[in-house]
Amino acid sequence: MGHLVPNPRRREGIAAFALVMTLMGCATTRVYDGFLIDEARGFKIPVLRDGWSRIEANGVEIAYRAEPGGQIAALLVNCNDEQRLPLRTLARRLFFGIGAKQILMQEPVSLDGAEAIHTLLEGRLRDADVMVSSYVTKDAACVYDLVYVATPAGFQQRLPEFERFVRGWAFTGKQTR
Repeated sequence: MGHLVPNPRRREGIAAFALVMTLMGCATTRVYDGFLIDEARGFKIPVLRDGWSRIEANGVEIAYRAEPGGQIAALLVNCNDEQRLPLRTLARRLFFGIGAKQILMQEPVSLDGAEAIHTLLEGRLRDADVMVSSYVTKDAACVYDLVYVATPAGFQQRLPEFERFVRGWAFTGKQTR
């Protein structure tokens, strides 16, 4: 009876298959029918198109840059126990790093039936004047920040598209495993 010698290519193929299956089991974020859907955290949000390009940024769930204009729209998700903090405190933490801040408006709103806070401010970021519109909401597990940043001159140009992005936000319920 001879020894079975494992085929290295077969082993690599099995390892690659196992890795793909593991990643697929963990990957609960997908784009479907014009929405980014996160089944594990239980939300969906529209994908921005028509002059918006998706960009990668550390710590950001999804971000877009408008061309031309350079406006940024992003969704940040934090599930690190900050959801116990009041919404106004959570909104303030978004603006660390922005100098000469002036809050122009801050009001409670509803995002898909959930309590949220909308803030409009102007300030300086990296030696440039900026305007920011943000919406902060939370559920029992996570904090969700929807943020739009632009120069004051370009702020109004893409603001309606950001507002549609925000209005398309929906809690879908968490997937249980």
